[in-house]
Amino acid sequence: MAISISEHHNRWSSHITRQEVSAWLCTLILFVALLFFSVYFIGKGFIEIPLSEVWKILGGEATNEVWHDVVLHIRLPRVLGSLLIGAILGCSGCMFQALLLNPLASPYTLGVSGGAAFGGACAIYLGLSKPIFPAFLGGLVSLLLVLSMSKRRGNFQPENLVLAGIIVSSVFSAGISFIKHLFGEEVGSLVFWLMGSLVGIRSVEVLWLLPFALGIVVLGILSAKALDLLCLGDKTARQSGVSTRTLRLSLLVIATLSTAAAVSVGGVIAFVGLVVPHIFRIAFGPLHRYLLPLSALGGALLLLVSDNLVRVCFGVEIPVGVLTTLIGGPFFFYLFVQKISWQGNHGKS
Repeated sequence: MAISISEHHNRWSSHITRQEVSAWLCTLILFVALLFFSVYFIGKGFIEIPLSEVWKILGGEATNEVWHDVVLHIRLPRVLGSLLIGAILGCSGCMFQALLLNPLASPYTLGVSGGAAFGGACAIYLGLSKPIFPAFLGGLVSLLLVLSMSKRRGNFQPENLVLAGIIVSSVFSAGISFIKHLFGEEVGSLVFWLMGSLVGIRSVEVLWLLPFALGIVVLGILSAKALDLLCLGDKTARQSGVSTRTLRLSLLVIATLSTAAAVSVGGVIAFVGLVVPHIFRIAFGPLHRYLLPLSALGGALLLLVSDNLVRVCFGVEIPVGVLTTLIGGPFFFYLFVQKISWQGNHGKS
């Protein structure tokens, strides 16, 4: 990381007015882009549907029965699912980075992806094609394990949480590898889901994701000021009247359960929760009243475009996690280089 979150606060404190205008303008642009690309991609695919017809179908005018079914039962749920999952990953990633005081944290830092993936892998092995509830249960179990392992003298220290997440994730990864071995030649269906896929999302799954997406965004924005204080350090936050233990525990639970819900539907989609918050933090500063909604909208847009570019341009279904990894991997390397550069300059000074 180039600089710490608390140092970002000091750097940007004198530019709040300009940042407010820029952040709200960017929010508006992202919202318009989401609306445009959502409608645009609904009309794109093996069956081309004119945008005018897409608007008519969405407005309740069924001009063509085939187009009607394609739009409402196949493409619209997939588009909405990508928006909700992207928003959850972006917003939860932003929360994790603040709660753990680590700009390189992500929604999967506490091992929730490992637990959810293990639960989903078990369900797929047993014959379930859509392992929503087993995957969510696996994510919940991983959260409980991390919290119980990291508890220390009544507090949940960020370093203990991260270490416990690594341990839990490693154990579940070993379990997933064992299940892959049991699959034998039929392992392809499991791997496809584990790499992140939005194929076949149904309306019921969109409804399952909706309360988690709304909940994490609304609660995050309501807690924005407390998160700003927490980024300045636990001592400063407590002196300002913030119960750091309650705040960290409650938001970690909300962010982890929301991530588990996203993984249960779309599989493990990497780097969205890492890349998006960091980009907006660099561009607009660390104030969470801007950063959280921007991360939610940015995550939704990134996943929407990534998923549909794969579907439209390649003409085949490629796990969307592959593309997000191709985007996030080089960016992660850039952060690593910047961190080394900053540490070198800081050491010289």
